[in-house]
Amino acid sequence: MPSFPDFCAEYFDKYFRLNPAEAIYYGVGGYDHLLNDHSEETYAAQKRLVNDSLETLRQLSAKDLDADQTIDHALLEGRLSIQKYEQEKEDYRLKRPDQYLATDAIYILTVRETDNLEKNLLSRLHGTPDLVDQGVANLSRPEANPPRLWTEMSIQAAQGGITFLETLPSHPKVQATINDGPTLRAAIDRAKSATRNYADFLIRDLLPRSRGLYAVGEEHYNLLLRKKHFLDLNAQALLTMGENLFSGTRQELLALAEELSPGRGIKEVAQTIQDNHPASEEILPAYQKAMESARQFVKEKNLVSFPPREELHVVHTPEFRRHEIPFAAYLSPSPKDPNQVGYYYVTPVADDDLLREHNWVGLENTSVHESYPGHHLQFSIANSIPAASTLPRLMNESSVFYEGWALYCEQLMQEQGFLKSRQHRFVMLKDRLWRALRIIIDVKTQTGAMTYDQAADLMVRELHFPRAQACGDLNWYSQAPAVPMGYALGWSIITRMRQQETTRLGGKFSLRNFHDRLLGAGSISLPLVEQRHFT
Repeated sequence: MPSFPDFCAEYFDKYFRLNPAEAIYYGVGGYDHLLNDHSEETYAAQKRLVNDSLETLRQLSAKDLDADQTIDHALLEGRLSIQKYEQEKEDYRLKRPDQYLATDAIYILTVRETDNLEKNLLSRLHGTPDLVDQGVANLSRPEANPPRLWTEMSIQAAQGGITFLETLPSHPKVQATINDGPTLRAAIDRAKSATRNYADFLIRDLLPRSRGLYAVGEEHYNLLLRKKHFLDLNAQALLTMGENLFSGTRQELLALAEELSPGRGIKEVAQTIQDNHPASEEILPAYQKAMESARQFVKEKNLVSFPPREELHVVHTPEFRRHEIPFAAYLSPSPKDPNQVGYYYVTPVADDDLLREHNWVGLENTSVHESYPGHHLQFSIANSIPAASTLPRLMNESSVFYEGWALYCEQLMQEQGFLKSRQHRFVMLKDRLWRALRIIIDVKTQTGAMTYDQAADLMVRELHFPRAQACGDLNWYSQAPAVPMGYALGWSIITRMRQQETTRLGGKFSLRNFHDRLLGAGSISLPLVEQRHFT
């Protein structure tokens, strides 16, 4: 029987051989020239790896492992248990049309360090037609039946991917690295043609017969709660919690709206705040300034220890991701990047309704969430700590922690005086209401108790979102069961942990020490973090 470290080394070596396009996201070298293979042979090998690895791991005793290895063991057992369940349930190759688009695998080479950009970029471009051919073959099988929504999203992604490929030669990193321009342009043309053909196949062939469901069902959802997030509650208990949190937050918001503008209500107060926004061409600089101000404030207040090095670049959202990112998002640094460079995405808009969502108060709140002390600081800190950045932890992050932390940071920066106006508090509460509603929508849509359109109607009615924003949100929810619920749930857990530590330590309590201990375990399940560092 192998030791746990030897098991991990063998498992991850086999895993990345079978899933090479994922390696760059976790700082694993040697695979940057490859795309994933979706052949019958590789699929059978993936299934064998899951079954054999889970059987071996369950035979390994955890009693001789140290505290950090014990957590890694639990994370791997949870991951493999979920994968075994999912592969027995359905063939993933027949449900997600977007996995046959090479755009993400090509784009990531332009924002992450790679050993040979020219070689790897050309290799992935040259591999694009074969990947598309696999997609057409697999999705032409009679049993292929993706949800119509996912096929529609894949069409949008393909169209955005073509635009991305057209602009690839002008990318500064590409211009500085590629020596053979004609070869690059020829490879891009072939990749564009393949992507365009795939989009045509999706529109003409797959879309009319896309009638599958994206809801995973209650059994599957409960497995994710238990084995991914290590939560001691099921879907129904989570739904009750979400409904209570939504109701309580709504009462707080109504009371504050009455203070700000008596008799007008939430929608009218929100509209007043949203009317004050930068012009469309000023959006990116506005986010840049808000990010820099938040970083300086966190440092001056000594709220959390910074890693040795980190950078955050504020950039426009890539074209092929804009259909699922209505406003802003974040791409974390590679674990192996010595400079820890992250990307803060901001989606350009021209529509007046969407532009109003980029209001001055809201973008400051969003910048706290996405940058400092939110996502970017959390991930760059974890990457600087060896125990927090093992492969079992990097590959098993929990939204209950990473999104819960970001939502908690909005409250923290209010308390500390950075987001200091009552309008900031209003936006914070409105955003918390949104995240509480995510619990309700996530549980109900994924267990089949609510349709996509019903969820969109609910968001428009309760949050006063433009329908385009509601649909953009729901698009990514549909492909991420038990992720949207993590924001508000994680915020509540972190708030409770902080209150407990304050009571336990009294005058010895240090906010910075609490945050450092919290972030020192990586972005994994909060119950595991609490067990490791707070008991």
